[in-house]
Amino acid sequence: MTVGDNPGTSGYGAVEKSAKVSGILEGSLRAFENIARESERVRLIRRDDVEVNVSKKVLQTDILISVPKFKTHVMTRITGAVKNSYGYIVGGDKARLHLDFPSYGAFSEIIAEVYRLRVPDLVVMDGVVCIQGNGPQNKFLYHAGKLLASDNGVAMDSVMSRMIGIKPETIRALQYASEIGLGPIDESEIEVEGDAARLKRFRRPVPSIPQRFTGTWIMAFFPDIGRPRFEVDEYVCNSCRSCADACPAGAITVEGKNGPQYDYSRCIACYCCMELCPQTALRLHETMRTRIYRRLGYM
Repeated sequence: MTVGDNPGTSGYGAVEKSAKVSGILEGSLRAFENIARESERVRLIRRDDVEVNVSKKVLQTDILISVPKFKTHVMTRITGAVKNSYGYIVGGDKARLHLDFPSYGAFSEIIAEVYRLRVPDLVVMDGVVCIQGNGPQNKFLYHAGKLLASDNGVAMDSVMSRMIGIKPETIRALQYASEIGLGPIDESEIEVEGDAARLKRFRRPVPSIPQRFTGTWIMAFFPDIGRPRFEVDEYVCNSCRSCADACPAGAITVEGKNGPQYDYSRCIACYCCMELCPQTALRLHETMRTRIYRRLGYM
């Protein structure tokens, strides 16, 4: 048995360090391996013009068990079984795909195509403590006390999305995955055992207006409504440069101890900076849009 992961952090020793800090190394009972050491260049099935480096262990394993976290994502709406497959990808290809496919729809389809490279045989989702609101990194946790398991990740993500009050048909990655035959999203086609009722007072992420309307007149004339801005908690930020290193568009600079500075003309709203900040020092700026959605029960 092999336990492995390809985290989004970069640099020498990042895989082992992430495994140690997250607890995966200890929890694997010595089964953890750095699966980034051997990779294979493969073409995506429907997007055969796109190649990615994928861990050989993922492609060659007899049985693949995916263990995603129950959490929200401000760009893709949820992070479940389908998006967890983004961990198949080794090295800088993660950032490159963000840069090459910055729009919500195109990137969501790429995620489903990566999932398609090696569909898991079993998915076990950790919903004991969930991330809610504007994930993937969020200080607002939700104690659901749930474990979900399924032999179909698309069906599981559909159940998860309904549990937090989002229709799976509105999540492009799930809609696309269903279109190409990877699993059902219609409630009538999914058999559920146990309690999968909607979670009370669960904060949904703000809908991805920037990704849906990038390049349109809305972004040009109403940037405060559509374009995300980030705030830095200066008491928490230690100017470690993780955000700058993770930014695929090179939109962040860090000089001295002044924290990150954003060039919003280059920002593609992928939220990698929020996701990979080890200090949870970044949060979305309160714009007109976020204030409205907070009133409506999001975030």
